[in-house]
Amino acid sequence: MDGYVSALTAALAFSFNAPLAYAATRKGVSSTALVAIRNTVALAVLLPLADFKTSTSTLLVVTASALLGPGLGDYAYFKAMYHSGVAAAVTIGYTYIFTAQLFSVAMGLESFRASAAVGAALAFLGIVVALGGRPRGPGVFYGAAASAAWGLASALLGAAAEEATPYTIAVVRSAILAPLFFALPEGRRASASGLPYAVLSGVVGLALGSLAFIYAISKIKVAATAVATSLTPILSQILDRAINKSAISPKHILGASLVALGIATTVMNN
Repeated sequence: MDGYVSALTAALAFSFNAPLAYAATRKGVSSTALVAIRNTVALAVLLPLADFKTSTSTLLVVTASALLGPGLGDYAYFKAMYHSGVAAAVTIGYTYIFTAQLFSVAMGLESFRASAAVGAALAFLGIVVALGGRPRGPGVFYGAAASAAWGLASALLGAAAEEATPYTIAVVRSAILAPLFFALPEGRRASASGLPYAVLSGVVGLALGSLAFIYAISKIKVAATAVATSLTPILSQILDRAINKSAISPKHILGASLVALGIATTVMNN
């Protein structure tokens, strides 16, 4: 059960991370610099906890997961938002709860479970009800690319978690991404007013969120973790409206309820 607690912790951390990351970019931190700063902070926080007791092959798997997930996957997700809007990007991108299961089963990391598939279907229906936008234009392609990249990256994390500790995996991923994004154009464009939000995003979203996500995968495997963290986009909307004292739409409540039902279906039959 601690694996599910960890997955829900990751979902909560990712939900709080969204407004922090948004505030950082609004206050003058480029998207590229945001990735670099977040990973630098996570690296500094988690480095003392990593033991690096792993093989070269596992390090290569972790490297691939870093480039695919936070690298290609997030880039494609942001492009989908630009072309089709947030709602459509979330709807298409979060089909990763299916692609993650597909890759995990194909790689022999876990067997197919009908309960996980049903749970994923309920969770995805909840996302569509709460946030569903109308996919259009290039955003469809980018959203599908994000889904595939996130799904494969999650499966690779599942493979790495069989040998390396979550701390080591998280540290290696951040150690790869921080210098890479600092070296890219606009990788160092950050304002003084936006920097605190970027740092907090690194603590909440990566040092806590990603670590909890990896730990959950090591305990309950990829499929169940993907379903549990599908609560993230809806919870983020609810938190944002609560913080800004806006009315919470009934569709968000219904969507969250469907996601919760999907999680419960997966948990009870795991």
